[in-house]
Amino acid sequence: MKQLSFSDAEYGGKRKRTRREVFLAFAEASRGRGFLDGLDPDVFSTSPEMVAVMFDASHPAYSADRKVQTGWSQDFVSMKPADYHVPDRQIQVVGPDAFVSSGTEVFTIAAGSARPQISARFTDVFQRQSDGSWKIVHEHVSLPPAPEAPKP
Repeated sequence: MKQLSFSDAEYGGKRKRTRREVFLAFAEASRGRGFLDGLDPDVFSTSPEMVAVMFDASHPAYSADRKVQTGWSQDFVSMKPADYHVPDRQIQVVGPDAFVSSGTEVFTIAAGSARPQISARFTDVFQRQSDGSWKIVHEHVSLPPAPEAPKP
């Protein structure tokens, strides 16, 4: 019979998750299936000290204006995105109160009959707030450059 350490007993024999694993679970929850329904106001920082700055793939300038960001979200939802997934999420732990989640998001536009598949790159910067919650304080979404045509 294997003797349990105090930490094993404390965590019911389950290994304690690393900070990176905790952050990964949180990032996946914030940019996952529910993401297709639009901007979740509880995920983004709205405190006066740290308003979320967002770059949208279909607009040329960034915005920290909540109304503009909500409009972008409504534009995204109007495309009726489906089959959303992130095949290559990366988590970078910046410190005890910040981490970066980035990767490629892939989805199908279900509005219309063409149903193109879209691939976009994203970066979300999360910061722990004074109440202990995690909020996105910076988001960047961009379309990858078009592949170069083969040279003759």
